[in-house]
Amino acid sequence: MSGMSKSAFHGGNRQGPFHRREKVLFCFALVLGLLLILLIPPFDSPDELTHFQNVWAIGHGQAFTREYWAEGKLSLPSGFAPLMDEYPVRLMGIGNQEKCSWDTLFQQSMDYTPDGTMLPVGGRIFSFGYLFSALGMAVASLFGSLFGINLLHSPYIQLLFGRMANWIFFVLVMRAAIRKQQPFRQTLFLLAVMPMCLFLGATLNYDAVLIPVSLYLFASILSCLQSNVQSRPVQLTTGDYVRLVLCALFLCGIKAVYVCLMLLFLLLPRDALEGPNRAGAKRRIVILLAAAVGFVLAAIPYLVPAGGAAGYTAEQGAWLVAHPFALPGIIFRTLWKDAASLIIGFWGCFGWLDVHIPRIFLILGWIILLGTAVLECCTFPFPLAWRKRLPGLIASVLIYCVLCTLQYISHAPKVNGNIIGGDYSIGFQGRYLIPCFLPFLMSFSNSSLSRKQPELVPVLKKKGALVSAVWSVCCCLITVITLFTRYWV
Repeated sequence: MSGMSKSAFHGGNRQGPFHRREKVLFCFALVLGLLLILLIPPFDSPDELTHFQNVWAIGHGQAFTREYWAEGKLSLPSGFAPLMDEYPVRLMGIGNQEKCSWDTLFQQSMDYTPDGTMLPVGGRIFSFGYLFSALGMAVASLFGSLFGINLLHSPYIQLLFGRMANWIFFVLVMRAAIRKQQPFRQTLFLLAVMPMCLFLGATLNYDAVLIPVSLYLFASILSCLQSNVQSRPVQLTTGDYVRLVLCALFLCGIKAVYVCLMLLFLLLPRDALEGPNRAGAKRRIVILLAAAVGFVLAAIPYLVPAGGAAGYTAEQGAWLVAHPFALPGIIFRTLWKDAASLIIGFWGCFGWLDVHIPRIFLILGWIILLGTAVLECCTFPFPLAWRKRLPGLIASVLIYCVLCTLQYISHAPKVNGNIIGGDYSIGFQGRYLIPCFLPFLMSFSNSSLSRKQPELVPVLKKKGALVSAVWSVCCCLITVITLFTRYWV
């Protein structure tokens, strides 16, 4: 591979003010993660108790036992049982219930007595998004056994180790994506420091893995496409190819609906996957097999419903099958009725859907994000044919429609008091659309500003870079202050 083509795929020149600033900010991010991990109370991110149970099962070798899959039970310290039974009613203070005190919370979650108590599991999911947090728990257990520190076996310390593993993965992969990205680099940077992304990255939620993997995949393919369009043909190295295979495996193996983003592989130049032995066809098959394996593993839990709401979910699905023409209206009304919720949930609503940052910061954050996106969209560095725009647009629309349908089937009956049928989907959250933002944006890319006002482009980009740098620090402070005042004051 020539030096020119290799550097083109890997992001070109990595020197300059942006990369110096990037290094400083991502070193700061590693420290920031420690604050976020400690500030977020146990199980106070979306569905973190369920995530914890599944991560614990994988990290402690229980994920493949008969008790886990057939009976829905998990071996945890007995002091942890009351905490699970009271979640989320007392932990979150739902209804008239008195909120659980922090003394009780930490006392129960710090219990490390292994008495073999089998506790019920809320939802059994094997997701590739749990592997890194499970590795963190396994490391905590290993250190606890090697050095005789029993506290490292407690659920709370295991939770912290799992969160830390997710955060390290989140920061490193986001940094790799930004280094690789050329078009939309500032927009990608602003996505990485949104309060929602910072929050999810410091929890056990599998979005901490899904979001950076999806953005890294987009950055890799767009970098390769840019090099090819600019007459710098690129053949992926073995390392590049392995990373793309892992992206396909993780993307489809975290949440099956994101298999739609596999359409981005259509943007890869024909010769990019050939390699030294002209093995392009075999490499494509391996990528598809990796995506298929991940998809099947991620889809299994949806094929075996569990819990008291399973019957209502089945009835809702049957109703939708009997009324297929109602689906387009449901999808449109969900977007129309929940537009504000989607906007808030995309950028800055976190916790158990009740921790909102001040509205003024939300508005300012969206203005800066969209302003940067429009600027980079209108100064796209190379022409893009319509057939190259469609995969990202189609993938984004499909993901929204499928997620909206799944939420309508699984959540609407429970929220509506088990009423079957309804006008729109309930429970759809804006954070689901973060992986689709850049592929959707690329569909509208052009170079209109570069053609009409070329002298303005360097000035606007320089000012935009300064704004994004200052705003990224503000986002970190907003996230920390919001969590501190919400939970600890």
